[in-house]
Amino acid sequence: MKIRVLGSSAGGGFPQWNCNCRNCDGVRRGSIAARIRTQSSIAVTDNGEDWLLVNASPDISAQIAANSELQPARRVRDTGIAAVITIDAQIDHVTGMLMLRERGTRPCRFIRSMRCGRTSRSAFRSRRFFRITAAWRSAYRAR
Repeated sequence: MKIRVLGSSAGGGFPQWNCNCRNCDGVRRGSIAARIRTQSSIAVTDNGEDWLLVNASPDISAQIAANSELQPARRVRDTGIAAVITIDAQIDHVTGMLMLRERGTRPCRFIRSMRCGRTSRSAFRSRRFFRITAAWRSAYRAR
């Protein structure tokens, strides 16, 4: 199994667009040794070709561009992303799915987490954008 960290920052990324703390200001000026980070997301694979995307952040385009495995370019329209799972319905975990709507020839499954709060009543859910799989349900219950 291979796990690729696509982003490790809180919502808004690092530096935060509206923050001028010592760290955010320092990374913008280049005065501190810190890396710009995209919003949290990981990709998991067991075969190196089919990737499960955990959360689809608004930074998904940059994350795909930085990780060639997710865009293998085997055909004119192609993706290495086989499925997407969200851990909740926070806006910074689902917004990237809007970028994934035109996936070309490869079907991409969207799996909704089993434990969502009130925010799960989003436009995505009401339009059946997510699919619940039996495997995810049993894996979640096993926890």
